[in-house]
Amino acid sequence: MHELYIAQCILDAAKRSLPDGMSSADVEQIRVEIGQLDAVVPDTLAFLFDAIKKEYGMPGAELSVTDVPVLCRCRQCEAQFTVELPIFLCPACASSNTEIVRGRGILLTGITVRDDEGEGNGNADHS
Repeated sequence: MHELYIAQCILDAAKRSLPDGMSSADVEQIRVEIGQLDAVVPDTLAFLFDAIKKEYGMPGAELSVTDVPVLCRCRQCEAQFTVELPIFLCPACASSNTEIVRGRGILLTGITVRDDEGEGNGNADHS
């Protein structure tokens, strides 16, 4: 169950990304992109994130996950294509000489914090 480790890493990264003087308790939302090749179970990640977020001083934080599909590029004909199954064949020329362009890794894309001193809706987005 690597989702617990991933939840811990997301919370650590969010905490380190906050500007000096900003309280982690003000974090309202953490946005991440997760590549499909990382085999993360979204419901498990969300459950574990919610279970440990208080330990990181972010009791009100919500996790927003965007699934990133696997995108490959054929080295033979340069075609780009998404992969549904673990078969990395170019649909244009049937070559197996492909590289993964996108769809692997976890990226922290944004943090929304409560801004009590600001105007508007009270949110500051620190993407």
